[in-house]
Amino acid sequence: MSSPGKSSDRGAPRAVWSWRCPFQPLPGRATYETLWQVFAVSLLLVVGVQVAAYLLSAVLDGWWPAYDTNAYWLAARHILDGQSLYQQSTIQGSGIYKYPPIFAQLALPIGLVPETYVDWAWRIVGTMFLRYLCGSWRLTLIASLQWPVWTELGLGNVTLALGAACLFALRDRRGAYLLPWFGALKFGPGLLIPYLWLTRPDYRRTLAIGCAVFAAACAASFVVAPGLWVDYLGTFGWEAASEMQAMNVVAIFPDHGGLDFAIRLAIAAVAVVAAIRWRADWLAFVAAVVTMPILSITRLAVLVGLWPLWLRDKAAAWRKDGGRLSQAASEAFVHLGMLSRLDAAGQVEGSVGPGGRDGAVG
Repeated sequence: MSSPGKSSDRGAPRAVWSWRCPFQPLPGRATYETLWQVFAVSLLLVVGVQVAAYLLSAVLDGWWPAYDTNAYWLAARHILDGQSLYQQSTIQGSGIYKYPPIFAQLALPIGLVPETYVDWAWRIVGTMFLRYLCGSWRLTLIASLQWPVWTELGLGNVTLALGAACLFALRDRRGAYLLPWFGALKFGPGLLIPYLWLTRPDYRRTLAIGCAVFAAACAASFVVAPGLWVDYLGTFGWEAASEMQAMNVVAIFPDHGGLDFAIRLAIAAVAVVAAIRWRADWLAFVAAVVTMPILSITRLAVLVGLWPLWLRDKAAAWRKDGGRLSQAASEAFVHLGMLSRLDAAGQVEGSVGPGGRDGAVG
């Protein structure tokens, strides 16, 4: 019984002691994704503004002539004007054409167009090659601000086209038609011919046709202008004895250009043999795109092609199998269009089992 004057607390709810954490709980998934989205958009805006500012500055400074494209344009003009196509020069010389005559003959139409238009048209085409190498437009925008990539776009070289052709050849049999042409330009892409011949038997017919077509085109070029080919063969002598000493140029033997290239080509050949042994497309790609007579640090811009070729699948597998930590750490790649989202079950959104999408973002 309860004592007189006191009410019974039997059956009444008891006060439960509670403590409120002074720290706010972690944001939910929706808030977390929003934060990453804001970060990604902000980063792209900052990059975009910097690219636009640099472009505007370059345009105001004499329309920003392209260093390497100038050599291609001059080569076309020299043939049209009946001038000598080849001339001896140092590594720092400008406007010097060093490729086989057939490419200058094919480039004749650009000699009829003002050089500034050719420069910017080739930069736009180079941006499309970069987009293919990156695998997404967002990554392309970010990559374009990096010094090696930006320099290659500015110079108007054939490096990005070469990288795109090598990546295309590794992903699609039709790309094998391009390898003899780019191999004649920079030598390195020719290393993919034996690699694909031995690792992909279904490529052999395409490779044989591609090499035959290129040989026939060179034969026709020789018939039209045999003197140009004699002059071209003569360039190998002075180029082999040239010095490889210039800003950003990487050389093992900087005093002997021919020996330096021979050693680097031998190293690349060993790498291709290893790639054949382990069916390593990524290693064959690296050997092909970095092997050229003059190796500049800026040429390494083409290595962005490793993302869609090899690294994206590795990152996607790590994101899928690494648990919540790996998913959180790779969330930025999702918002930058580099990886696909995962659903609650840890599967790629929109996939339909093993035969569905592999998470690659076009």
